[in-house]
Amino acid sequence: MNPAGTALVVRPENIRPGHSTAYGRSVEYRLGKLARLGLIRGAWLDCGCAEGQYTLGLLRQGASEAIGTDINEDAVKNSRRLYAREPHLSFAVAAAEAMPFDEGCFDGILLNEVLEHVDDERRTLVEMHRLLRPGGHLVVYSPNRWFPFEGHGLTGPVRMPFPVPLVPWLPAALTGRWMQARNYWPGELQKLVAAAGFNIVHVAFAWPLFSQYRWLPDSLIRAYGKVLPFLERLPVVRRFGVSTLIVGEKF
Repeated sequence: MNPAGTALVVRPENIRPGHSTAYGRSVEYRLGKLARLGLIRGAWLDCGCAEGQYTLGLLRQGASEAIGTDINEDAVKNSRRLYAREPHLSFAVAAAEAMPFDEGCFDGILLNEVLEHVDDERRTLVEMHRLLRPGGHLVVYSPNRWFPFEGHGLTGPVRMPFPVPLVPWLPAALTGRWMQARNYWPGELQKLVAAAGFNIVHVAFAWPLFSQYRWLPDSLIRAYGKVLPFLERLPVVRRFGVSTLIVGEKF
């Protein structure tokens, strides 16, 4: 379990577009972290927006305009249908590596559980840097290898379409060929974002809310929700969140 270990290389043919994480209280929980940092203002891009719940959330949390993009045409069509009456909200089909927008046209960009699925993560981050205005912020949520479950499941001779324990802690050379998405040690993700030209201004973690895989009784989930803010502040313990949150600033 070495945080400075070998980067996880997933077979390109295994990488699949991610599903939306907009279930339960996740939109409020994840965007709330950004709102408390005072980041949600001006024009925002939600890259990899799925069906647009986070895009709408950005608008309601303080953005003056929000644009969602996704490579899935059906998801974009559905987003346009769902939010046709929402002003200052729009959607487009686009790949993360080549976006149809002018340089420096956004104040903020959200990559929520997207970077691990793109064809080229480095090119994607460079493209996000191009799109931001100086002083703008890139927000990345991506799978944390300290979290002891692989949430995307595994492919291979025996497909496991459910969270698989301990896989993130195994050597990357052993697990990469079965993974359906990348995951990152926190330090590895910071270096990746910084290499695209960003100044890292905030690092934190998002914890699971157990609203998708409800294997705990409701009473324990409610109790867990009450102590979650405390757990997120505990040294060492806090780093075991399901996702790492990186905020980078374009300078």
